[in-house]
Amino acid sequence: MLNHFFDKYIFTNTLKYTHNNFFLVNLPFFIMPVDVMVSLAGNSDIEMHKKIYLSFKENTKANFLPRFKQMGVEQEKILMLVKTFFVASGWGNIEIIDNKLESKRAIVVLDNSPFVTELKGKVSLSVDVFLRGILAGLFSVVFAEDVDCVESECAALSGERCKFIIKPKTEFDLESKAVQEQLVLD
Repeated sequence: MLNHFFDKYIFTNTLKYTHNNFFLVNLPFFIMPVDVMVSLAGNSDIEMHKKIYLSFKENTKANFLPRFKQMGVEQEKILMLVKTFFVASGWGNIEIIDNKLESKRAIVVLDNSPFVTELKGKVSLSVDVFLRGILAGLFSVVFAEDVDCVESECAALSGERCKFIIKPKTEFDLESKAVQEQLVLD
């Protein structure tokens, strides 16, 4: 037994290992040690973090989420399926604590991030840059409008948990240090 999420796909024979690759239904994925990504997440180069964030955001919108639609997942269920997939895949416990479709805003919290575990007290920037980009891309699709994501609290720095604010870029305080470090403002 792996976990409840993956077990049902194993049971239905839709989690496969073919030609040295994992597939969940037809979605390719891989398992990798966190240490491989820690060097990127823990890097103090703000511009590199912004590039990673934008890359993950755009790829989530253009490539990752369309695969769920190809699998027949309805628009309303994509958000919960993606959340469950990432929790089951070891990204930590992700909880959507506020989701306002009409105002295109959301708040997501993360406990037990594997990046925080490795980097707590060793970094000067928020470390969940990968998840930030994924959340921005995911909610841009869910809200049908481009939104951004700022990690307003990071447990690797001093927070108790990681907290992500998702909303249109124009609604962020562009004078905030966290916003300036995490978003491309040009």
